[in-house]
Amino acid sequence: MKPNGGEVYRVAFDSANSELNDILGAFEDLRARKDRIEKVVMALKPLLGAEEAAAAAAAVQSASDAANEASQTFEEVPTYQAQGSNGASADPFARRLDSALGHGAGRKFSRQF
Repeated sequence: MKPNGGEVYRVAFDSANSELNDILGAFEDLRARKDRIEKVVMALKPLLGAEEAAAAAAAVQSASDAANEASQTFEEVPTYQAQGSNGASADPFARRLDSALGHGAGRKFSRQF
């Protein structure tokens, strides 16, 4: 026996509603867990404050050293710029495609309608 169209939609709605309620319950559990973790972090913050400050200073120093190394490396590396000859593409695949289609530099073609 085939259920009528209204029953199919009612069953789908009930199923979706049940899943939504499960998701909302899991969300509330996660929110409560987040609140507990934030409270623990706030309670431990005075104990970890000195260690965090030292770690932050070390991270800033490390980032500064890395930036200095990068700038020295950048200055030592020569830069090159490819120049296309007479408007042709520097990409070999694009040149082949242009050549195959007759769109290469210096080629002229006429269309007949």
